[in-house]
Amino acid sequence: MIGVIIALWFYIGFVFGRLSCAAGQPVPVTNSPIIEPELFAKAVDHAKTLAVTTDPQYKQHQKQHQQLLEELRNGSVEALYTVAQSLNQRNVGEDRITSVQLWHALADGADHVASAVALGFSYAEVDKELALKYFVQASNGDDEGPHQASLYNAGRLLLELNDAASSLAYIRACATVEKNYPAYETPAQTKTCKEAYELLSNQIMTKTTPGIEDAIEMFLYASIDDVPRENTKEFTKWSKAMEFLQTYASLMQEEDGTADDASKKAKAFMTYLLSAQEQLLSLQKSSKSLSELQNYLLEIILGRIQVLVTASTATESEL
Repeated sequence: MIGVIIALWFYIGFVFGRLSCAAGQPVPVTNSPIIEPELFAKAVDHAKTLAVTTDPQYKQHQKQHQQLLEELRNGSVEALYTVAQSLNQRNVGEDRITSVQLWHALADGADHVASAVALGFSYAEVDKELALKYFVQASNGDDEGPHQASLYNAGRLLLELNDAASSLAYIRACATVEKNYPAYETPAQTKTCKEAYELLSNQIMTKTTPGIEDAIEMFLYASIDDVPRENTKEFTKWSKAMEFLQTYASLMQEEDGTADDASKKAKAFMTYLLSAQEQLLSLQKSSKSLSELQNYLLEIILGRIQVLVTASTATESEL
């Protein structure tokens, strides 16, 4: 369903993601990870080479280099990350492998956000599901707030993996970081996320026809204003409709018994389908704050329910 959309905004997402890696996002201080001795030795050996001169006029550089070595030997996460970055930038095969191994140690062993971001980019072209894992991990940020760029990058990859509902969710989260976590928001990233969310919403409406399951999965993420909000009448109507449809789906999985059982089952089908239809029609009429995409998805869901009602009516008349 979503394949046609990707080419229309993938380039924007790719560039934005690359730029976002250097953005000034807050980076949490975490505990030291456990690193294999051989890998740690490679990190120390490379750190030693970063002292480019012994000229007395560069005392500040020498002081910083000595501080890096001391922090590295003490297991500093940030020092290890600095060394991993330096190794990766040398663009030499073995050094790049070592940098990725260091990032894994930091991301897997210490939940280091910047290392998870680096792994996301490292795997983006060769293993999208693994890249997604690390962008999702990085998107959680620290205990105070999310990593905005990773929310976007996760959403972009989810779309490539044909999960439009989750893509909408992550891109919307990126676009609305400023509401709950203003310290973790950058205007450029927010602007790009809002544009991507609008573009994706429009393309879903004009270039695809989702099935009922896809439409249901996307509905709650199809409003950048988070409509319908929990604990509102509109949300209650949506929830009740989903409960009725879930019960209908569960009944569909049951095996038919006697003819009498089949008749009761057909009547139950009608009851739950009509109840779901009633709730969704009420939601559609009462809520003026639904987005254009949500109204589009509601029409798809209601249309499919009507088809099922017609089929159940025909089946019931035959029993």
